[in-house]
Amino acid sequence: MIKAEATVNGIISRSAMMKIGKDGKPFTAMTVKVDVTDRNGSGISVEISVGKDGYDTNEAAKLTIGQRVEIVGTMNFKKRTEHLYVNLSAKQIALNPASQTDSVTGDLEFKGTIGKHIDRKTDKNGGNYQIFSGFSTEKVAETFEFTWVRFVRFSNDECKALVPSGKVEIKGELELGCYQEKLNLSCRVNEISEWVKQQIPNMNQNA
Repeated sequence: MIKAEATVNGIISRSAMMKIGKDGKPFTAMTVKVDVTDRNGSGISVEISVGKDGYDTNEAAKLTIGQRVEIVGTMNFKKRTEHLYVNLSAKQIALNPASQTDSVTGDLEFKGTIGKHIDRKTDKNGGNYQIFSGFSTEKVAETFEFTWVRFVRFSNDECKALVPSGKVEIKGELELGCYQEKLNLSCRVNEISEWVKQQIPNMNQNA
């Protein structure tokens, strides 16, 4: 599981329209484009699918292509083959925000598995930090999709949960980046703990 409570500042690339959800209720749908750059200054445009409960005709009329908006909501990520899709369930949408710069900020929550390698390093001031990656797994039809996140943890404290192939729950600062024209997820770790999956009770077992 990977999700984030995020704030997105970007340009509407598909105007707002009304759609009907699986529950039969209307919602507002649109797409927002955000430019994401790498360390070398090159970058990609990320299309974020936005949905907001309910539909207001007057509000939708203002949410047109080319308008800059700032949106607060819950962000989810969906990996399909080589493409990472980004969805945002909006709580607030503001037109003409003070900042005119594309950005995505927020708090990431991750439940998954650490990769096989953990790099332990020391900075110029003698502080310790760790660099590692982790993945979350989603079953799609008969296959599995793996969404990876790159983590950086600045701490001198040992963490028993931070071991290769360990199951962890992590909370930290979200960062979107790109590498070889593909969207990457990164996180600066604030909290890390062992993740214990909840066992599904056997409904056939007698009490």
